[in-house]
Parts: sequence; structure tokens; C-alpha cells
Amino acid sequence: MKEVELENIEGYLNLIKKSKEANLQKGNHEDFLFRGQVMDSPLLPKICRLKARGELPEVERRLLQEFKRTNPILLEHERPLDDWDYLTLGQHFGLPTRLLDWSDNALTALWFATGNTSPEEADVKAYSVVWILMAEHDDFEDNLEAVHPFEIKRAKLVRPRIIKQRINNQSGVFSVLSSDEIRDKRYLDHIDSYNEKLIKVKIPYTRFSEIRTDLNTLGVNAFTLFPELEGLCTYLQWRYFE
Repeated sequence: MKEVELENIEGYLNLIKKSKEANLQKGNHEDFLFRGQVMDSPLLPKICRLKARGELPEVERRLLQEFKRTNPILLEHERPLDDWDYLTLGQHFGLPTRLLDWSDNALTALWFATGNTSPEEADVKAYSVVWILMAEHDDFEDNLEAVHPFEIKRAKLVRPRIIKQRINNQSGVFSVLSSDEIRDKRYLDHIDSYNEKLIKVKIPYTRFSEIRTDLNTLGVNAFTLFPELEGLCTYLQWRYFE
């Protein structure tokens, strides 16, 4: 895994461009994936970061069952077709799942890395991280109709059905661990087939303000990523207050 520190959008985009050129020379034509994090934490889905009351795979199955059963009226207007859809909705609303969010959009990931940290957190979070995954074709699970999320044999990448506008705005993609990897709480960055394809980009907190301003100039802000009242209010607060 490669690790670099960058201070501006120009350096970030230049790194992506050079890495893309190197991958094209190797015959890899897949798009890169990006994940922005305000903290330098491993690539582990939420369900693995919590202490389960029981064996994790069984808790996960009950969790999904209860999510579908408890109040279907809340979900029916989303028209979920299968458990991939239900997990996508759960992930969207904060349910612990084996899914981990990624984006096709490099600037979206950069916003998530720099757009949600308050000045009070500066001493704790000296820098944020954008993970760049130089994915290959075989990393993707293309036939979601043929495999259940809990039956994935090894860590895969999936493109969910666009059942929420926010997923479309954020160019959403998921990585999904297998049940064995969930049980062992395997970090994606510790899995050999992915570790060698990852770049960790560290961004100093002192550069956040400039980067946020540049992102807004490029049309990336809270409201473009969260096209609802919550996103609008977050954007207006950023625009009119220090």
C-alpha cells in the first residue's frame, strides 16, 4: 500500500492522473474508487466496529430480518426488490451492515475527508484520509441477482441499484466482506488482493479550509451531495459562518 501526504486539490488530482496512467499501461481500464474519512481508521464496515450480542453472522441476519419486518410502511415507497436493496437502504439510514461506502467521484471523497471536521477537533485530528482503490474488473460482483449479500465468497465491490437520489449524487459504490471476513473482522486494507491496490492520501487539517473553498468552486458541497433540507442547511452554515 502506498501512502502520501498532499496539501491541495492540484496535488491530489495529479496523483490520481499519474496513477491512472500507470494502471492503463498495465491494461487496467477500470475506474478508481475513493473513500474520504475524517480520521485515519482502517477499512472496516460499521457492523465490525461494534460489539455484537452474540455471534456476528447470526446477529447480522437477525438485524436484517428485523429491519425488513418492524415497519415495512417506512420502506415500501423505496420499492426494495431484494436484500441488496434492503442493505443499501439500511446503510443509507445508519443500520450496521457489512457494506462500506466508496465513490467513483474523487472530489466527493475529498469533501467527506475535509468537509465535516470542526475547529474544536483540530488537535485530535491532525489530518484526514482519502483512500484510493485502483480496482480491477475481477474485484466487482456484477451479477447481484445470482448471489445473496451474505453468500459472497470473498471481499467484492458492488454497484447498488439507485434507489435513493443521494446514492446517485455521491456516485455510490460499496465494498462488501464475506461472512468469514466479517467473523474475523478483516480490514479491507489488510486483505492481500486489495492492499496492493490502495493509496492512502493524508491531508493536513491546516489545509481543510482552502480545500473546502476550492471544492465549492468546483460544485462540490453539502447541498450537492445531500440534496435535501439537511444538506442545504449544512451548506448555508458553511457559507455564512466561520
